[in-house]
Amino acid sequence: MSNSLNRELRGKTIKIFGPPGTGKTENLLKRVKRYLEKGYSPDEICYVSFTNKAVNECVSRVRKKFKDYDEDAFKYFRTLHSLARQQFAEIPVLDPKADLLMFHTQYGTVKIGFKDTWDDQKVYNNWSLQIYDRARNMKVDPVALYKQQPRKSVRLQQFKSIIAGYEEFKTMETPTGQRTPDRLDFTDMVERYITDGLVIPFKVLMVDEAQDLTPLQWDMVVKIAGAVERVYIAGDDDQAIYEWNGADVNLFQTFPGRALVLKKSVRLNKNIHFFSKCLLASMGDNRVPKEFYSNGSDGAIYRWTALKKIPWDLDGSWMVLARINDVKRELQQEARNLSLYYQDVKGNKSFDPNQFLAIEYWNKICDGGAIGREEACTMYEYLLNIDHGYRSSDSKKWSFAHPNQVFTFDELHLRCGMRDEKAPWDQVFMRKFKDKDKKYFDKLMKEGVDLTAPPKIIIDTIHQVKGGEADNVVLASKCNFPSHFDKKNLQEKVKELRVWYTGATRSKQTLHLLGTYHQYNFPLGKYFKTYEANYDKQRHVR
Repeated sequence: MSNSLNRELRGKTIKIFGPPGTGKTENLLKRVKRYLEKGYSPDEICYVSFTNKAVNECVSRVRKKFKDYDEDAFKYFRTLHSLARQQFAEIPVLDPKADLLMFHTQYGTVKIGFKDTWDDQKVYNNWSLQIYDRARNMKVDPVALYKQQPRKSVRLQQFKSIIAGYEEFKTMETPTGQRTPDRLDFTDMVERYITDGLVIPFKVLMVDEAQDLTPLQWDMVVKIAGAVERVYIAGDDDQAIYEWNGADVNLFQTFPGRALVLKKSVRLNKNIHFFSKCLLASMGDNRVPKEFYSNGSDGAIYRWTALKKIPWDLDGSWMVLARINDVKRELQQEARNLSLYYQDVKGNKSFDPNQFLAIEYWNKICDGGAIGREEACTMYEYLLNIDHGYRSSDSKKWSFAHPNQVFTFDELHLRCGMRDEKAPWDQVFMRKFKDKDKKYFDKLMKEGVDLTAPPKIIIDTIHQVKGGEADNVVLASKCNFPSHFDKKNLQEKVKELRVWYTGATRSKQTLHLLGTYHQYNFPLGKYFKTYEANYDKQRHVR
């Protein structure tokens, strides 16, 4: 960045540092509202964030405030990748499912089974391509980054060969036979915008979750920022947990501009706020110092040695958070053993609600009741594969039936090929059930759990829930890292502290610290003791 551009950005940029729950996004939205009230067009405002979820939430909230605008009015409220993509719509995008399946098949980079050859729902990740993409985002030499990896999946020569093959693959014929000059992957979109993209005449640029941007993405931000009147960049360096993916929080910390710290957290109560400060205190000088305050309520923090000891009857929503996916899966299995109904961030539930409904409909018609067309379609989706009827679950193939028509068991037998056999549901659906699934289902039924309602428990990793919140949060300390925490260097400790700080600050009411006897536990217990020893003293001082 040139000195002249640095001075220009310093004069028109406000950096908004927002600790957890202080309303970073809300602050940006208030500024959007202010500009619209001044007569600015939505086309003159560019709002970018780290994820589509964050952007969609922002658009939804803006439209509630400005009902005269439709969704299309805010067409520049996007992720950086999506914003870049707009300018190169004529160039095909590399499909991370179907195209990468073809690449891996051609280059033999992963073992692909027979079933995988038609599975376009699976994303085929490859270690070499992940390192290559990270290097591009970090703007470093891929070979140099390869050499820095403590564990290498392939030899250097093979790594280079995979990279070369990947770049060649992007210029090959598409599955339809069309020859293209290029196929863009997500990183290509940003690179292409920086080198060839036209600067859209925005007047205002707003960047949310700035701590998660990579050096390459910052170059795109700088290009846009240089042509606008005002720049607002919001983030929290203490929640910078994507360095493993190439993000550089230092570029947010040092970006030229006036700093504004949001000081009142509407999420964190007194106890969780003080516990979070215990974690922050160990980060040393690797952060921007910022004082912020709790919402004034008491809240509570507890320590547990097992998931089964936690009082799950507490009111409100729950998050159960793991450091890595392996621990997440362990927690999910333990939750099943406890008859807990849960889902992950993507909405994958511990028990398929449609399967539950199919069982209900089966029991209903076996007891002499009747079900509608849509209900019959749902039931047949599970019956079809076990030869209890030949009618497709596709609702279009039920066009003979009136939308309001109902079916009894006998009518389904006569008109839709249903076997004349009223068997118990566990026999009828058994092929779709593993024995452990049946036991889990039985437990849920005995507990009276409504499987048609959204689960109140989310079990996922800390990275996946970033930006979310829940009334009650369980933080599992087991992390399976290859070295003990106390032996990590200071930089690595700070990275770890940021992850656990992010997890702990998702809670609005209670925080439950789940410790185990595993040798690679994160030392949450140490910070809890610090919190216990000093919280009462700090409260009296105030």
